[in-house]
Amino acid sequence: SYARGIVLTLANDVVGTGPRLQMLTSSDQVNRAVEREFDNWVRQVSLAEKLRTMRMARTQDGEAFAVLVNNPVLDYEVKLDLRLIEADQVTSPTLSLLDKNEVDGIRLDEYGNPQAYYVLREHPGGNTWHFRNNFQTIPPSHMIHAFRFALPGQHLRVPQITLSMPFFARLRRFTLALLSALD
Repeated sequence: SYARGIVLTLANDVVGTGPRLQMLTSSDQVNRAVEREFDNWVRQVSLAEKLRTMRMARTQDGEAFAVLVNNPVLDYEVKLDLRLIEADQVTSPTLSLLDKNEVDGIRLDEYGNPQAYYVLREHPGGNTWHFRNNFQTIPPSHMIHAFRFALPGQHLRVPQITLSMPFFARLRRFTLALLSALD
């Protein structure tokens, strides 16, 4: 519960109420109109909530994924939306460990740039997951992959909270011991 609270606080503090656009053209009327339309789109797609979830995923999983999609259900002229993807769903469709250009669901070119992301249609822990032909290939232009390299050439991400996990285990034991002593 302590770690969860810290992660939630971090996400709320970093994202806040969400992004705001500030236009600086010479026309105040155009600036206000564009800013208003951007604000309407942000609310339509629940962007702040999605960004907070992505920030929490970066802390817990080491990375966050979102696919830029066309959402025809949106009640707005701009149909662009973000569909969040759990890191567990980005995985390689083949079990080849020898392919150095494919790392944990990301196909890389010879320079280490992503060429494609392989995403499971269903979460691997779900009831309906079947391995065969259950992948979709997402081009890098449609994928937002938020992470931070810790080492040069690194492709696998380490959760930001990893180093503090032993501390939280001790804190949990201390709390339980304190509550037991109060009984």
